[in-house]
Amino acid sequence: MNIAQRLAIYEERGFTRETAAVNVLLEESLQILLSSFPDTFIFFGGASLVLFYNSPRHSGDLDLLVSAGAPPSAEELQRVLDQPLRAAGETLGFSELTIEPARAAGEFLKLAVKAGEQILFTIDLTKISAVITSELVSFPIPSDSNEHVTVPVPSRPLQLLFKAEAFLKRPFLKTRDAFDIKLLCDSGATLDDNLKAHLADGPAADRLDDPDFIAERISRVKSKTCKPELQPCLPKEVYDELEKTGFEPLRQALRELFADWL
Repeated sequence: MNIAQRLAIYEERGFTRETAAVNVLLEESLQILLSSFPDTFIFFGGASLVLFYNSPRHSGDLDLLVSAGAPPSAEELQRVLDQPLRAAGETLGFSELTIEPARAAGEFLKLAVKAGEQILFTIDLTKISAVITSELVSFPIPSDSNEHVTVPVPSRPLQLLFKAEAFLKRPFLKTRDAFDIKLLCDSGATLDDNLKAHLADGPAADRLDDPDFIAERISRVKSKTCKPELQPCLPKEVYDELEKTGFEPLRQALRELFADWL
């Protein structure tokens, strides 16, 4: 498929013209990075749900786990991305596309892809998360290139595990985690005994020992917290339906996910 066809598909799914164009740039970035650095990255997080699991929630973060020993440097990433991403940006109507370091500290590296002063999306590399390799699946990256590249992505159950950890361990509530958890649960994702054990032994273990904390965090998924975070990144009809219910479907999905610890 060419860029125009891929753009049209995202617009048909309810994304605005600009967010649809950013999604295509995310695809282009994946194609370039996986081609330039094979067997190096695992793609996870909100944007992976958009590109491969039909999520309607726009995400401006291209989250990559480094599966190789030494990740490429910011300079190497910029070098391989610069020219082809600029060309794709021009085609999509983004002039003056630049790729700039946004953070490089410890186990993290972040680049910002900008059109003028506007940040379109970030590319986030991290080495700290463990991955259950049996729970990875490979998807072909949509592209008009003759080179067919696939990207490893966590399965729906593993994505659910990551989102459960994120919902609990963040210092502040992110209602996007609640939305993604409901999306995954609605698609049939569950945590089996093995994944529950990983959750119980993982970075959110201390939160699981505090049912009052879990219940209180779930109770704060309501209009006041959801509106500023979810309204700008969801199609209007999707957001309006959730708002009409007072966001109870999100809270119910969370109660069911954490039922063993409440």
